[in-house]
Amino acid sequence: MRRSVKLSVTAMLLMSIILTACGKENVAENGNSSKSDVVKIEFFQQQGEEAIQNAYHEIISDFTKENPNIVINMNTVPDPVKVLTSRFATNDIPPLFTDFPTQLQFKEKVKNGYIENLSDQPFIKDVNEKYLDMTAADDGGYYSLPYARNYMAVYYNIDLFEQNNAKIPTTYAEFIEACKLFQSKGITPLYLPLKDVGHIFQATNIAFAPGGVEEMVKVAKGEGQVEGNPVFLEFAKKLKELTQYANKDAFGVSAQMMQEAFANGQAAMIISGSYGRGNIKLANPNLKFGAFPLPNDTADTTTALSGVNASLSISAKAKPEEKEAALTFLKYIARPEVAQKWSDLSGEPSIINGTTYGDQYLQPILDFIDKGRVHDWMSSTLQSAIVTELYSTTQGYLINNETPEQYLKNIDETIKLNAVK
Repeated sequence: MRRSVKLSVTAMLLMSIILTACGKENVAENGNSSKSDVVKIEFFQQQGEEAIQNAYHEIISDFTKENPNIVINMNTVPDPVKVLTSRFATNDIPPLFTDFPTQLQFKEKVKNGYIENLSDQPFIKDVNEKYLDMTAADDGGYYSLPYARNYMAVYYNIDLFEQNNAKIPTTYAEFIEACKLFQSKGITPLYLPLKDVGHIFQATNIAFAPGGVEEMVKVAKGEGQVEGNPVFLEFAKKLKELTQYANKDAFGVSAQMMQEAFANGQAAMIISGSYGRGNIKLANPNLKFGAFPLPNDTADTTTALSGVNASLSISAKAKPEEKEAALTFLKYIARPEVAQKWSDLSGEPSIINGTTYGDQYLQPILDFIDKGRVHDWMSSTLQSAIVTELYSTTQGYLINNETPEQYLKNIDETIKLNAVK
């Protein structure tokens, strides 16, 4: 009889231990969530700049504290555009990803039913209307949350400009004069990242060849050529002229190396995007630098490269619980206080209503853009495959010291070879 009682007590103790262990297994690390309730989603984030990645990590960390049942794993890889394109082609679409809604490739993804329609989501109304309108798909719907605008501009070292009595250029001639001034003082006028020539090509073409993108679209359609075009010829000559005032190792320098060199006072100016501001601040928080548009021959013909950036989308092929988790994240980051924190950390100008750009020295470039003298990135009107190959064509022009005339012939050939009929 006693033995039977002892066995029963022992059995009860064992059962209690098992139940306790099972209970512990079902409690998440935060202590209040069941593992079975936790939804994990991949966030494929295309911008590789350290400051931008850090900003997302901070926001995701804050989000997790409020939403312990959602785990967001950010994934940033080299050559993200090519990788994401491949993943779409193999139906391995990340549940949450950044993309570029004004570009042709994005609109094709929408047409193919790959991206969730967000038009009815309340947070869409939190976006600056002017920039939201830029992202409308062909059906008038919105398939992403536009989070920031970007720009290409000339960043300049304010102290070096003041110490050498240099004026902020408003024309191309004044820009070259400033370069000559700094060169005469033994200061590198312009630090170029010709290892990553792509954005330099886009910025200079839009600055020096007004309407140039549209002319290249005509070539892609078989309706024209840039060979012999006097505007393109002028662009080619100016682009090559800039290299005369650049760092000697330009062809081995990446965009990040350029930003760090500028941060350390190794040049008076760089041509960079808004995305570079955060990296510069990380490298040297005390550097005073401003920005102005890369000037054309006159102030009236000067155009800045600017568009929507950091836009977040949800896969239409994601599981229902993944879509819900992704929507919860988008609702969170659309809050003005969250968007403001992200903007301050990343250096990117937010387009969420209720935010401000926290840098008085860079506000003038935003004021210029707000006047409307801007052009979107090339892939908004020209096929992405063409744009990418034009980078290589431009790099070859500069490395091989080709003539401007040969460069224009090569542009035509590159466009025709890569145009999708």
